[in-house]
Amino acid sequence: MKKTIILLIVFISSVNIQAQNWLCVNPFPPVWNLTGVHFPDASHGFVVGDFGTILSTTDGGANWTSQSSGTDKMLKAVYFPTVQSGCAVGLDGVIVKTENGGSDWITVNAGVNSQLTSVFFTDAATGYIAGYYGIILKTTDGGSNWTAMNTGVTKTLSSICFTNANTGFVVGMDGTILKTTDAGLHWSSKSPESDVELTSVCFPDQTTGYAVGHIKYYKNSRAPDADTSYIYKTTDEGETWVLQKKIGPVNFDLLCIYFTDSNTGYSAGTTDSFFKTTDGGNTWIKQPYATDLWINSFFFIRQGLNQTGYAVGSDGLLMKTTDGATSWTHIVTGAINYLTCISSPTLETTYISGDGGAILKTANGGADWQMLNTGTKHWLSSVCFYVKGSINDGFAVGDSGTIIKTTDQGLTWQKIYSETTENLMAVTCMPYGPKYRGIAVGTKGTILRTIDSGVLWYPVVSGTSMNLNSVSFPDSLNGYIVGDSGTILKSSDAGISWTSQSSGTSKNLFSVHFPDPLTGYATGVNGIILKTTNGGTTWEHAITIPCGRLSSIYFPEPNTGYVVGGDYVTGGIIAKTTDGGVNWVNVNPPNVTMMVAVCFSNVTTGFVAGFGGAIMKTENGGTYLSDLLKNEHRLIVYPVPAGDHITLCLPESISLKNTSIIVCDMQGCTLLEQPALSHSMNINLSGLSSGVFIIRFKGCNEILTTKIIRQ
Repeated sequence: MKKTIILLIVFISSVNIQAQNWLCVNPFPPVWNLTGVHFPDASHGFVVGDFGTILSTTDGGANWTSQSSGTDKMLKAVYFPTVQSGCAVGLDGVIVKTENGGSDWITVNAGVNSQLTSVFFTDAATGYIAGYYGIILKTTDGGSNWTAMNTGVTKTLSSICFTNANTGFVVGMDGTILKTTDAGLHWSSKSPESDVELTSVCFPDQTTGYAVGHIKYYKNSRAPDADTSYIYKTTDEGETWVLQKKIGPVNFDLLCIYFTDSNTGYSAGTTDSFFKTTDGGNTWIKQPYATDLWINSFFFIRQGLNQTGYAVGSDGLLMKTTDGATSWTHIVTGAINYLTCISSPTLETTYISGDGGAILKTANGGADWQMLNTGTKHWLSSVCFYVKGSINDGFAVGDSGTIIKTTDQGLTWQKIYSETTENLMAVTCMPYGPKYRGIAVGTKGTILRTIDSGVLWYPVVSGTSMNLNSVSFPDSLNGYIVGDSGTILKSSDAGISWTSQSSGTSKNLFSVHFPDPLTGYATGVNGIILKTTNGGTTWEHAITIPCGRLSSIYFPEPNTGYVVGGDYVTGGIIAKTTDGGVNWVNVNPPNVTMMVAVCFSNVTTGFVAGFGGAIMKTENGGTYLSDLLKNEHRLIVYPVPAGDHITLCLPESISLKNTSIIVCDMQGCTLLEQPALSHSMNINLSGLSSGVFIIRFKGCNEILTTKIIRQ
């Protein structure tokens, strides 16, 4: 039976991985795609992924550290011919190399700007890179200089490997298989009759090789056959390839293949697709799945018993096996809870609540995080600290009427009787003479109030049975609550009584924040943002940011604000305004996970947190001015979600000369491509299956991307 072991260390150090101007400080690995893994020996290994991520180990995967790659572009593949020298390649033609085991990485300009997908070295000096548009590059000086080879094809090439110094193979779209016998000078086609998108190739010896891929749905006018993943095999040094196996249901893709010897091999890919063979591929046995995440790549140590291997994938997946994939150990450092709310009482001190009774604390600006012992396993929806003079008290609220309090900066927590069993969704505190008051809100119209610093909490009439999700007090008297079905309540007497306000919407509202007594914002489902400038007398629909939901909004000053949200399918969003909510700019890194909470200590320093324990920090407001100017250009796609056709709108300021629109799957493989002939155009998606896709605009000096959901 397959076992899954989770390694979880609750006191962690900051992960020095920067995504644009956001620093991932929890967990490790970060919760974004890891795409490639390679070990030059049993002890030393390297992993690459989104945002220039490079991780390394020197003790066989027991401990991992991050390295600075010098780029924020996605790195797709990595290869180390020796322990000290290696190369990583990825998006927009990026190539980085090291000659000291990754202590320093330098960027190499090879004169290409299309995606590079795979890298392989035959010795310390000679290496090859494959990529989009039939690109194959070669180096003979360890990666300092690269020369383009003539492949004779323009199709995407996904994987490259060599069996000796002269003989190599590359596979790609439309069943492409190319072979060279003269160290890359000439390439000949060995492709089978197939339109399969081949994604990985492996040779355990010089005569026997395997290639894996999946059918390209968009080429078919009818639904694809039930078996959609394909494994090809050669036994004559790659001269001929035969279809050995068809595996899997619709939407089931095998992405990578690896053989430790001529008989034992592994293939994996999207969710619930992991297979093993011990008879040279004659039979493939589905393995009990070690994870519900995608596996993008794996690598096995061809030493000893060939039992040790590593797998990397989506959402920071990093696993190790020492028994030939019978069991896997998940390598995770830090909390992986669903995080719900952030409170930053000082610049250095921040608390974050989450599921399972979790509260994380940093006392040094996010450099280190500690999991506090809260004494509860209930879901905690909100955390709030009141710091004034000698008072340093904190509260967290959650399911089943849970209220807990600390008076020693989170060291110990006391359970407080709440007089309710409803789920409490939010809590806040405000000054009250030498003490403070507090308000907690929850499901079925629940409002609780304390006037004695949280010793006693008593119910307050809300006048509604709607779920109440968020509360904000800009001063000691005036407070606002938002909830389901567009509910907005206001109090002008410190929470004693509440009156309903007209929001103008029936959508669920999840967050409210008032940077001053008159100006306030509320966010909710489908990316809605409401604004008031008269203390809630009237609310206007300010803007809609396309996403599943906007979960949290925060303004460190009247004109500068941040909003976060997203959904499980398309991921997360972080947006910023500097003009009081008139315009919002996406400042999140691409492919960021769903975000749930945001809080800033000042106008430049803040945290966002959300799904999978993700915590990111910025110290420059989330973006530099140059990035803001660039990100003002964005793609607008509607309807959301997409059907058979979408309308794509480009900023009028962008030149359309020599530009194209590309539709890719989540692995970056091109499915559709057409010239950008207008700033507003219709794109036919009827040939695509349901799922999540990337829309990419590519110009001479500009690359814009967005995600869509195809129903």
